[in-house]
Amino acid sequence: MRGFVAALVLIAIGIAIAAVAGGSVALTAVGVAIAGIGTVVGVSAAFWIVGRSEDRDRERERHG
Repeated sequence: MRGFVAALVLIAIGIAIAAVAGGSVALTAVGVAIAGIGTVVGVSAAFWIVGRSEDRDRERERHG
């Protein structure tokens, strides 16, 4: 869950920076990069949750 919160925060910060860039290409690029990092964090968190679920299922089958 923390991964998704961190992802949303990074995306929001990136969008805010890009929105107030005022035509500055460098600042817009920084905002887009931060939002992109947030997106990667969100996708990674989703894959991590799925992987943990599969690991728990295998453990239950092994001991069940």
